[in-house]
Amino acid sequence: MHYINRVGLDHVKKKILDDHAGRKALWERLQFALDGEPDPWFEQSKAQVDVRQFEKLNAEGQAA
Repeated sequence: MHYINRVGLDHVKKKILDDHAGRKALWERLQFALDGEPDPWFEQSKAQVDVRQFEKLNAEGQAA
């Protein structure tokens, strides 16, 4: 991700792995943002998952 290239992996580790309170706050923000959204792993039809992403490809990269 461009963010990691810009600030460096050590900075990201420090912000996520070493900062328990910050990690908890990020988790809470994520849960708030996802509230009411269907889980695509369990509710594919509600999440409108494009199942073409699971089709096998041939040698030319086309759907088989």
